[in-house]
Amino acid sequence: MHLFLKHFFILPVFILIFSFNANAQDYSKGNAAPLFKAHEMVNISLRGDFKTILKDVGDDRTEHPGFLEYVDDGDTIVLNVKIMTRGNFRRNSDNCIFPPLRINFKKKQVKGTLFEGLDKIKLVTHCRPNSRAYRQYIVGEYLVYRVFNILTDTSFRVRPISMNYIDEPTGKKSQESFAFFIESDDAFEDRFNAKEVKQKYFFQDSTQYDHISRLAVFQYYIGNTDWAVSTLHNIKLFSIDSLSPPFAIPYDFDWCGVISAVYAKPQPRFGLDVVSERLFRGFCRTREQLAEQFEYFVEKKKEIYELYENFEYMRDRKRKDAIHYYDDFYDLIENEAMIELEFFDRCLKVDKF
Repeated sequence: MHLFLKHFFILPVFILIFSFNANAQDYSKGNAAPLFKAHEMVNISLRGDFKTILKDVGDDRTEHPGFLEYVDDGDTIVLNVKIMTRGNFRRNSDNCIFPPLRINFKKKQVKGTLFEGLDKIKLVTHCRPNSRAYRQYIVGEYLVYRVFNILTDTSFRVRPISMNYIDEPTGKKSQESFAFFIESDDAFEDRFNAKEVKQKYFFQDSTQYDHISRLAVFQYYIGNTDWAVSTLHNIKLFSIDSLSPPFAIPYDFDWCGVISAVYAKPQPRFGLDVVSERLFRGFCRTREQLAEQFEYFVEKKKEIYELYENFEYMRDRKRKDAIHYYDDFYDLIENEAMIELEFFDRCLKVDKF
């Protein structure tokens, strides 16, 4: 057992049980949409007038007709869809040539298909087609979503896609690239029998306590400061029932340190030089509570590392860089002085968001 955990596992068991349960994290009812029940790559063709679609990135952008095709049991399934650009930073043409997309399905048409139960769904795309680095950013972001899935199923699921983008007017393949779908809000709500809460200015600790504790350590683990519960910045809130605090569910991880995209910059107020510098942005916890969280991350280390080692779409160097970045976290939680500095001196006090 780690030095920190040995040193601080001194609280009576009954207090640990009633004050904090680090493993009581997964509340899924199990009825995930078919697309998000597995992790195997899906080969898909998306057809549309991409010359027009990719230019439609303004605030008054509209949906464009298209077709989504894939093969199931030897049969080609063709779905009529609407395609629209989305995002904030990546929708700006100065930042991304190929912005992320939203695919709008016809609910009646998807019945009995891989996309059954889905309506509007986010597609994360490759941003800059001719850049190997940018293609790896998307792979890295997909894996970060999967890391949080490993830590808790109370998270947005993702599905990897080998996507062929076909320009409908010419019939020519315009792009072929790795992409991934993110579980939609509706699909998450169905899986948990939950409802989204759009109210801002929740304190972190006004959400589910055990879940936000793990979320805060996870954001530190991946080196992400680009989130805030109070302003719903890269966070969505979902309530399972009216009497319980909502769950804070994170998304959009391309600015995190484990990816270290060239465009990602920390906010000046954090005093960080680069996004790869970690900063704990969670509320303060006791040593015993942190010890349980660290123990859980150690327990999941092998599974997380195997995820990276077995994902063939990540280049070897990027894989080694990511694992080395996580190694630094595991080294840190063996060092009591660093724990004191990172998790006690810099944690958010109750009078701050």
